[in-house]
Amino acid sequence: MLIDALRLRNFRNLRRVDVKPHPRFNILTGANGQGKTNLIEAIYLLGAAKSFRSRATNRNLVHFDEKKALLEARIHRGGHERGVRIEISPSGKQIFLNEQSVRNLTDFFGTLNIVVFGPADIGILKGSPSGRRQFIDRAIFNAHPAYATESKHYDDVLANRNSLLKEPPVDADLLSVYDDQFVQWGAKILERRLDFLRHFRPVMRRVFQAVFSEDLEAALEYDATWLPGRIDEERALEQPHHLQQLLAESLQNSAREERERGYTVVGPHRDDLKATLDGHDVRAFASQGQTRAFVLAMKIAEIAYLEERYHFAPILLLDDVSSELDRQRNEQLFSFLRDRAQGQVFITTTHRDHILLDEDLASFRVEGGSIAPDAST
Repeated sequence: MLIDALRLRNFRNLRRVDVKPHPRFNILTGANGQGKTNLIEAIYLLGAAKSFRSRATNRNLVHFDEKKALLEARIHRGGHERGVRIEISPSGKQIFLNEQSVRNLTDFFGTLNIVVFGPADIGILKGSPSGRRQFIDRAIFNAHPAYATESKHYDDVLANRNSLLKEPPVDADLLSVYDDQFVQWGAKILERRLDFLRHFRPVMRRVFQAVFSEDLEAALEYDATWLPGRIDEERALEQPHHLQQLLAESLQNSAREERERGYTVVGPHRDDLKATLDGHDVRAFASQGQTRAFVLAMKIAEIAYLEERYHFAPILLLDDVSSELDRQRNEQLFSFLRDRAQGQVFITTTHRDHILLDEDLASFRVEGGSIAPDAST
């Protein structure tokens, strides 16, 4: 899988971009605020139909003095060529695949699979649970594009349920309808996450030990914070109705608390991942170097998992992560990237010296929203 050509018009500060990327490594160098991350964001949008930036709106994706932005790419995958185009206006997005308008996003997802790794990811193990949920949800989406639709169903039901709880007296009949939908979609989210972790854990353990030469056992556990104990993962995956039962019982037990608080207090939107080294919580006991090694192992394992399980190499977006890693971790990252037999990579940096690559690459200079081949390399 690779992007053979990229065309952008009026996307944030990128007024006019026409790039033919290298099939392996693409290094984007420039000072802060010049548009490097905007280019990474545009590529991500072409795969996910949304930004990885939490506060992105359609309005601020479009250059401030324009009415519409255009993102376009020619993609090669499995011997086939596809054209993707996204037109963005303040009122929404229009997506085209091979010049045909996409009516159902499930027909679009999976066209371009992307793994993104940025500075915010470095701190996910020490930060809030939302960052760890985002990691697992993005990884599942790459493997199962339908997960985006399932997650939206859950989010919509959760929003409706919370709106109802905020305005007493609560309509019991309507709440019962939302409860049924909540249990259905919530159990599906849980099933997807548990199934992903079952296959992802052994890959991550192998990566952590092989790449980082750490004589420690790295582990990830799913933490359903609304349950008094751990989910029986084997039973849950063999008997999906078990998850529905857990959610239904938890809703019933928390009914009084929910009415007092005015929002839903149980469910996968409150869950977490617990990372441990030799059984010790990373957040409490790991050094900064070990924590960053663990996060890096998670990202490398995500790529390896997709390649091994689904036999394709996702496009990797590295947004200025080299400046966040110490020299040892940076060397380990680029050693992994060089050893991969395939896979297109886009890397942003303020300093070319951070990028430990010297062949099989193209370099671009980003300045004032313009992108051009870097003549200095």
